[in-house]
Amino acid sequence: MAQMRKGTTAWIVLAVLEKRGELYGYGLRREVFVKSKGLFPIQEGPLYPLLSRMQRARWITSRHQSVSGRERKYYRVSPRGRRELDQYRREWKLLSAVLETLGCRA
Repeated sequence: MAQMRKGTTAWIVLAVLEKRGELYGYGLRREVFVKSKGLFPIQEGPLYPLLSRMQRARWITSRHQSVSGRERKYYRVSPRGRRELDQYRREWKLLSAVLETLGCRA
């Protein structure tokens, strides 16, 4: 399960940012936790390196904003990130169909 979770975290981050538009790190963690009813907590330690990798891949963009005297970095899905997310969704649907055809249901 840990390996599957690790492999899907980037896609979950992209999907949440696509839906919400823009979030900062803590807000992103909270949104995933709440929407998954606590089933998919994202730890702070791995989140920020993941966001950096996603930014280097140009899947997301960021901007800084000062809020109540604190600097926050807000993230947003880029057009390239949307294309990657669309491709992932197509592959996920195909994999799901194959598993169902083979009688492997959750």
